[in-house]
Amino acid sequence: MTSFTPHFVRVYLLIILLVTVGCTDQDKKSLQQVEDTLTTAQDLIPLMLRGINLGNTLEPDDEGEWNTGPAQEYYFDDYKSAGFTCVRVPVRWGTHTLHYPPYTVDPAWMARVEEVVDWGLDRDLYIILNAHHESWLKEDYSDSNVARFESIWNQISERFQDKPDKLLFEIINEPHGLTAPQVDDLNARILPIIRTNNPTRIVIYSGHEWSALEQMMSASILDDDYLMAYWHSYDPWSFAGQGQGTWGTQADINDIASMFRQAGDWSAANNIPAMISEFGAVQECDYNSRMRHYATYVEEALRNNIPFQVWDDGGWFRIYEREDRTWPEVKDILIYAHPDGPTDLEMTNVGSSKLKISWRNRTSENDRIFIQRRVGEASFEEIAELGGIADEFEDNGLSAGVLYTYRVLARIDSNKIYYSYPIRGGLQ
Repeated sequence: MTSFTPHFVRVYLLIILLVTVGCTDQDKKSLQQVEDTLTTAQDLIPLMLRGINLGNTLEPDDEGEWNTGPAQEYYFDDYKSAGFTCVRVPVRWGTHTLHYPPYTVDPAWMARVEEVVDWGLDRDLYIILNAHHESWLKEDYSDSNVARFESIWNQISERFQDKPDKLLFEIINEPHGLTAPQVDDLNARILPIIRTNNPTRIVIYSGHEWSALEQMMSASILDDDYLMAYWHSYDPWSFAGQGQGTWGTQADINDIASMFRQAGDWSAANNIPAMISEFGAVQECDYNSRMRHYATYVEEALRNNIPFQVWDDGGWFRIYEREDRTWPEVKDILIYAHPDGPTDLEMTNVGSSKLKISWRNRTSENDRIFIQRRVGEASFEEIAELGGIADEFEDNGLSAGVLYTYRVLARIDSNKIYYSYPIRGGLQ
């Protein structure tokens, strides 16, 4: 494992300053100069903080047959312009690979995966390439299946060895069905295969079962200088995965904060960056609860220096409207939420045509507060500009039977604007 050096501390502080929200041209030049000097996995943390998954696309037996359609190049233009810096590309390999030696991956499939990866790399995005939904291995950890998986990674390693360092390899996604010792064995087998052709490429690993935080922290740590670790969380599943009830009590928030603190502590103790490469809440969830749920995950990830890749499957966990090329408001939480941003939004009826919005400011550095409102399904529009210490706003002239959605933007300076999560309601 690499040592934590003063070089990284200087790099981290500079990059956090530059990429919090926006950069001037000179800032971007300075950021590129810093990026060119990166040498450790830890250096990548601030550069790939905010990411998204290209889910349910290259994982079916046939690309896009579930609910999304085949991947399109313009997705990566939209990821980039939205502000994401990292895209995780889940890929199923087993259904495109011979079942007998030499276990050749279908050349057409390998070329297609490379094409999609290159779309991201060509746009200067960090790309995570993995092995996803390999149930044949998880259900039967036999010598022949292990040899087949080793061959798959040998072919991936050779094919992608000349790609930029912004391509990262993730050994296996959620190895449910394998025991902890089996996953430790698998990680130890695959890493040296990758290292044969990719001696300094970042490799991402995790533990057994569904790759929860506990499994990540209990997995055996490999002796390697270029590692990252991942975990997944859809906690609490009854809300995030099944859409039941509401979410957002202080106890709810504390549970998520505790999870991220544990991950941050483990990362610091082991000198291995940790990332949360899947999280989210289904669209059927209560709207206001869902918005705060996303904001809490993002804020706690940033608070603990943990990169994230939100799960976007084009369906229940949809973030990006792929055909329409539009982004619902969750995107703005993912890109602009911050631990110092406005929080604890409340909406109160104060008259027959008036709503009061209140919030809590978490920094004294705000110089202006902007109130944005959406009427029905229209776009957000700015309706008020307030002083930096303002913590409430009354909106007049409203109509019964209409849904109003509000969010609060706190400006720190010309390069920093922190968004609250939105809150929705109406006159009662």
